Amino acid sequence: MNKILFLLIFLIGFVGIAQKDSLRLKNNDIIVGELKSMVNGIITMKTSYSDKDFKIEYINVKEMYLDQTFLINLVSKNHYLGKVKSVSPGIVEINVPNSITFETKIENIVQLKAIDTKFWSRFKGYIDLGFNLTKANNFNQFSVGSGLTYESEIWNFRVAYSSLITNQDNVDEIKRVEWNINAERFVVKEWFAIVDVSFLSNTEQALKGRVSTLGGFGKYVIRTNRLFLGARIGVNYNIETYFDETLDKNSTEANIAANFNMFEFGDFNLTTDFTAYPSLSESGRFRLDYNLKLKYDLPWDFYVKIDFTVNYDNQPAVVGNDFDYIFNSGFGWELK
Repeated sequence: MNKILFLLIFLIGFVGIAQKDSLRLKNNDIIVGELKSMVNGIITMKTSYSDKDFKIEYINVKEMYLDQTFLINLVSKNHYLGKVKSVSPGIVEINVPNSITFETKIENIVQLKAIDTKFWSRFKGYIDLGFNLTKANNFNQFSVGSGLTYESEIWNFRVAYSSLITNQDNVDEIKRVEWNINAERFVVKEWFAIVDVSFLSNTEQALKGRVSTLGGFGKYVIRTNRLFLGARIGVNYNIETYFDETLDKNSTEANIAANFNMFEFGDFNLTTDFTAYPSLSESGRFRLDYNLKLKYDLPWDFYVKIDFTVNYDNQPAVVGNDFDYIFNSGFGWELK
């Protein structure tokens, strides 16, 4: 009886909202509006009484009554297209029309995507800048990083760009530019197909440009409300040009990668990944890329971050330049 009265109050009190999704938090606060998504442990909810979307930590939700149809991802790695409502604190019922209805713990839901979410609301992006300046040798360094993602029921698209330029007296300019375009399509459960095109230019390794095209398959090994671990395997085809044109070449290599993301640990977010490239066309050649990023969220969607990148090539164009690494800190703003 209490639940029926609870829902009636929502329906009467907020008739101006197109979708009447409602959440009861663990502190018994009630939020009514349109739940747009729940990704990486953060619920995005639109209401009629705020000009900005609410960001709610999913671990603070005790009950939910969702009027919309969602793509529901569970910790068991199963996907469903249906509706969600609480039947008791901490327990929800998932109703898949013309299929099944079952109950599960609320924490077993790791992702929600409204299937009728507007096109532009599916985009997320960020941009950050860094600048260092010292009097000694007139040293100055500028860095920029940016990214844009689009997520739908089946497809994920990502675009990223970063650059680092360093100048100082009596030393050649050091420049590194990298961009990446990535598309993923879910196949079954947590398996997905992937196509990736990337570019790297790095003066430290005498690399004018490397264009890599990847095709392969991946899987989310672990996916919860606080972290996920993914892995993939595929084949790369590289077109490499160097400042010394006699070193230009094309090559084929395997691609073995893993990425790990920790979120919902306060305001901290940790992401790290590595990719190994054992060559299939060059005897004994092996490359490795590693990235680590630590981000701390500030008010109004600003953040500070530290990131570390390593590139290794056991057959570099310049003898002795097997390794190249970047340690960078910066301040940025995130589009959510």
